[in-house]
Amino acid sequence: MMRRLAPAFMAVLFLLGGVAPLRAADVETVTIYPTCGYRAGAQWAIPLRLWVHEPRSLTTDVITRLVARPETRPAAEIARVHNRLSEFVADDESGEQVALGFDDDPRQMAYQLLDARGIPLSSDLNGLIEGILRLDVARAKELLRAQRSTQGWLRLHARSPGHQGECRVRLLEPQGRSVISDIDDTLKLTGIPAGREVVLENTFFRPFVAAPGMAQRYRALGAGTAFHYVSGSPWALYRPLADFITAAGYPVGSFHLKSVRKNLLTAGAWQDLARLAGGEATRAQKLAQIGAIISQFPARRFILVGDSGEQDPEIYRAIRQRFTQQIEAIWIRDVVDDRHRHPERLAEMTVIAASACRPGSDPAQAAAVE
Repeated sequence: MMRRLAPAFMAVLFLLGGVAPLRAADVETVTIYPTCGYRAGAQWAIPLRLWVHEPRSLTTDVITRLVARPETRPAAEIARVHNRLSEFVADDESGEQVALGFDDDPRQMAYQLLDARGIPLSSDLNGLIEGILRLDVARAKELLRAQRSTQGWLRLHARSPGHQGECRVRLLEPQGRSVISDIDDTLKLTGIPAGREVVLENTFFRPFVAAPGMAQRYRALGAGTAFHYVSGSPWALYRPLADFITAAGYPVGSFHLKSVRKNLLTAGAWQDLARLAGGEATRAQKLAQIGAIISQFPARRFILVGDSGEQDPEIYRAIRQRFTQQIEAIWIRDVVDDRHRHPERLAEMTVIAASACRPGSDPAQAAAVE
């Protein structure tokens, strides 16, 4: 399947590299990814990533047939891969400006992300707008009261005509405990050590399966603990991953995934697609994203949680060396039996025993005995 998937993506994305015009009656979806705001002097700074897009149902049908061979698979698997591929081939809308509003805002104010000159940002060739929304502390308190918020959560929505989308963002206090967590083979059974074919089956065709006991571990940390999900999975899988996090009983948190530029006119798009086809987590991506989170909250304590199937132990050790005073613990779910084979790799880390994932094996079957 790997040999079919990469060329199929390349062909369809090449054909759809431009931006199709919209009809006047069309309403574009704005995905606002969950994030955490941090204190910056007398303001809250809320990093936001917005994606403006429209579905391409026909294109999703075509690429599903290219990669899934519907005549050989059950209808449930075809429906699943169709759903999970849909945002890979969605129509990115460039040149869009999006106004945002907070639910139940007594002032009904609109906000836009601005550049350094104070000019509203427009979506790029990949439909993305990234920037910082700033709120005065008094204004933030007003919104929290209006929404009767607990734990700093605020509901946010698109307000500009022709756009629809909503999300929750959390204003996170400077002090407290946070968990920075990997997803694949840490929270869900992906089977990365089992090889690419197994990974692709578990990512696109099979139901997501929760890692045994991990949701209970997270909930035991208490409602005041904040969660940040940092993964090498691409942003195009955010929606099914977020649905899984909720359904499996994991706490709600911010998301920090891998950027994959789909528009082939964008510099670096081909390299991004090659990394996607390779299925490798990006060490530099995780180091940068985790470092940014910890730097935004210099008085918070952090637990880093990952697995032994890829580079999480090495990445987390480097993070601990950089932020020695802030790292409370490192938890590693050992999916390759390194607690016995290479114990030095997991030294000074809390090891969560798991069934070893072997090349070509189904991790869900191995986990059934845990």
